[in-house]
Amino acid sequence: MMATQSETLEPQIESDFSLRKIRVALAIVVGTFFGSTVLPFSAQGLLLMPMTQEFGWSRFQYSAGISAMMLGGMFTAPFMGRLVDRLGVRRVVIPGVVLVGLMTMAMSLLNGAHWQYLMGYFVLGGLGSTAVGYAKVLGALFNEHRGKAMAIFGMESSLSAFAAIWIIGRLLQNYQWRGTFVGMGLIILATVPLLLWLLREPEAPKLVAAPSGVADVPGITAKAALRDRVFWTITLATFLAIIPAMGMMVHMVPFMLGKGVAIEAATSQLLTMMLAMAVGTLVGGFLLDPSESGKIATPFALLSTLALAGMMFLSGTPMGMAILTGTIALMGFAAGAKVPMANFFQLRYFGLREFGGIAGMQAPFTAAGMLVAPPAMGWCFDHFKSYDLAMWIMIGLIAVTVLLYASLGPYRFAKNLTEA
Repeated sequence: MMATQSETLEPQIESDFSLRKIRVALAIVVGTFFGSTVLPFSAQGLLLMPMTQEFGWSRFQYSAGISAMMLGGMFTAPFMGRLVDRLGVRRVVIPGVVLVGLMTMAMSLLNGAHWQYLMGYFVLGGLGSTAVGYAKVLGALFNEHRGKAMAIFGMESSLSAFAAIWIIGRLLQNYQWRGTFVGMGLIILATVPLLLWLLREPEAPKLVAAPSGVADVPGITAKAALRDRVFWTITLATFLAIIPAMGMMVHMVPFMLGKGVAIEAATSQLLTMMLAMAVGTLVGGFLLDPSESGKIATPFALLSTLALAGMMFLSGTPMGMAILTGTIALMGFAAGAKVPMANFFQLRYFGLREFGGIAGMQAPFTAAGMLVAPPAMGWCFDHFKSYDLAMWIMIGLIAVTVLLYASLGPYRFAKNLTEA
């Protein structure tokens, strides 16, 4: 007897790079970089001079805005993560984008009261934590090629940094700092129609049958993650790694100038770092798919340690400049390689069930590292007239992450999240 057509046809698995998935990923990329707090965060460096000159603030007072933003994220991230799991991504992310856009525009009304400035960035940080939903959708969107996909979209973050700086620079040049806040807010609000059209809820590729026979999204609960050694290992490694990254982001150019590097050379090295980050993100993402455990991050953590140590031997001499270029490129490459690993590890170790809640519990630790790093480096320079002590401490912190990543065991969930 000939088999019926329904018996011979096998179910078709949607390609990781189908048109539908590319559309959703496009919405996530646009939402992440132009419909979030990335623009007001990126504007901090460019707005320093005009705002401090108008209001008479010290640079320490102005820099406290970043700390206020991180503090706001620390308080709200766990709550927003659970809200994403319970209400859905669209119901949390899209209203969050609207509020971030309006709050960014409201920053143009500052009258010089420092507490208003701090409160404004604190609220922006709190509202910005709604973006945790983007990571949940992107992680669930791809299966067989999740690492490659995250690498491609992660590389876009390095390239988008150029676009953000260019946009902010043009706004500042034409509309002053108040108009810059208004312009950034309008850009953020302009992403809402695209998100309404293309952003979708995360879908597990194949739902695992629960003991009751009812399909269930695979993964462990947030409560179980809190009792999990792997959760705390990854969280601690992320916290320790973000301190050097954030500290160097703010103080990189002053550090190089203090080592005798000319301002033109110091500025051009930032371009080298961005390009190296893009390459590193691609390499790291493509290595993730065939990897069997989080140990894949170990060599890149080691490269970060060596690169940071190399920064201690900079000078304005030809040999010092050669060391500078090599260490900057190595630092950017290693940092970029780790960009797609965070969400990848989260899915492969903890699954999709309470992705938002678990990510929300990790976010305060990341925010804490971002909060303390810049002022700590500034304090070190103010008191010792050098960044050297802070640099050696940061080298020690990043070296610990090598051991933490090396201690991780095999992944617990398969690529398609259905096999434990």
